[in-house]
Amino acid sequence: MSPDSTTPATPTPASGAPAEVVLWEGTPSSWQNFWWWVSIIGIPVAIWQHLLLKTTRITLTTQRLKVRSGLFNKKMEEIELYRVKDWTHAEPFLQRLLGYGTVTIVSSDRTAPELTYQWLKDARDFAEKLRGAVESVRDRKRVRAIEMDDQDGGFN
Repeated sequence: MSPDSTTPATPTPASGAPAEVVLWEGTPSSWQNFWWWVSIIGIPVAIWQHLLLKTTRITLTTQRLKVRSGLFNKKMEEIELYRVKDWTHAEPFLQRLLGYGTVTIVSSDRTAPELTYQWLKDARDFAEKLRGAVESVRDRKRVRAIEMDDQDGGFN
């Protein structure tokens, strides 16, 4: 199955819960280090940044968002999709010209309340798949977000 597969999850016989399916997978682009590559002094920094970016793997599944990063010391951050509160998708001019974008995710996760991924290839596709997966997992788990926003600081 391809990493961009959107085939619906099929129930597993043991638990009855849907199997986890990869919806999107990618890494940030090294374009964000362009100015480091241009400057002679910055080439070692650019090489280091490139290695860090290429060892960062973002995987969106039907149940969670996983981010594996690190060159020597690996770190795995996982956010359950029902915890995602909001997301924004932006395409600054240069990123848009090159087919990239930025996605910022706001969640109720304590370790990663806000994540920003810049220079993602097909960022709009990622954001749409994220939206669909979040809605699907919220419906399946019957989770609803309650927003309390009172401007005078009290409850009526």
